Amino acid sequence: MKYTWVGLGILWALLGAEVALAGRLTFWRFNPQQSRIELVADEGMQPRAFILMNPTRLVIDLPNTTVPRARDRTQISRFVRAVRVAQHDRQTTRVVLELSPGFTLRADQVRVRGIAPNRWFVQLPNFLAIQDLDADALKTATISVPPPQIPAPQVTVASRPATGQVVVIDPGHGGVDPGAVGRGGLQEKGVVLDISNHVSRVLQQQGVTVRMTRTSDQNVELAPRVALANGVRANVFVSIHANAISLSRPDVNGLETYYFQTGYQLAQRIHRSILQRVDVRDRGIRQARFYVLRNTTMPAVLVEVGFVTGQIDAARLQTPSYRQQMGEAIAQGILNYLQGR
Repeated sequence: MKYTWVGLGILWALLGAEVALAGRLTFWRFNPQQSRIELVADEGMQPRAFILMNPTRLVIDLPNTTVPRARDRTQISRFVRAVRVAQHDRQTTRVVLELSPGFTLRADQVRVRGIAPNRWFVQLPNFLAIQDLDADALKTATISVPPPQIPAPQVTVASRPATGQVVVIDPGHGGVDPGAVGRGGLQEKGVVLDISNHVSRVLQQQGVTVRMTRTSDQNVELAPRVALANGVRANVFVSIHANAISLSRPDVNGLETYYFQTGYQLAQRIHRSILQRVDVRDRGIRQARFYVLRNTTMPAVLVEVGFVTGQIDAARLQTPSYRQQMGEAIAQGILNYLQGR
């Protein structure tokens, strides 16, 4: 299955204090097989959608969301001429899907759905030839956007053991959400689950109590992941992900580790441990406002173990021995932090 992926970098503070307070659109993709656009940000967002005619354009505005630079993808499918993402004003990102000449769609059949406050998709209906619609159907129209449907967290609160440390390991994505899809169809969800299992094994061998937000290929929303960590009163929370950018940029490879406020020392230990034990490029330790970092009550970090779209990283992440090496390095970094080293 072919996806069009666009990776988005960090918005520099030069845009001003107001923009710095907004969330960032971190990924978008258009899936021509399922005929839908998927949007992910590091903050909650509430899209606004409408259709413009002559030519037919589906416009999706993301208030209080920023994007670093304009990106266009053209000739995506027979029906879709282009998808454009740009900063419409200081605090609004605009996504425009332009249909090919001669085709249109009905606004009342477009579905905008939220699967988490920061994760939305726009499902397109069947494309229609313009001559098949009457004049009333070809007017500019807004599209109803209901609030995201987020299931209540199902968390079993366990008593913290009298001795030892509690660590929550969070393999990103899962189930219907593959995360980033890279070279050769490499899926983030499988890569990070395997790495997380190695992290868990090493920590448990050292007497650490480990809770994982998922242990199989299942979809878990962000709120239950956070609720689990807070509920078990974990000492640290480590979310494990794999990065992505456009497949046209195989030269982009490397390790990134993110923290929000209290997680810097933890990020430093893990990042250093990986660089000492794994052959991977260093893209640095960075501060970010990811949901799982902002809403956990303990030191928390998010590790991007490499780019599934990178020529170097993807080849390595496909290798079980490399994933084991990465997991063991992350575990050692966690142990160094817990032991004050």
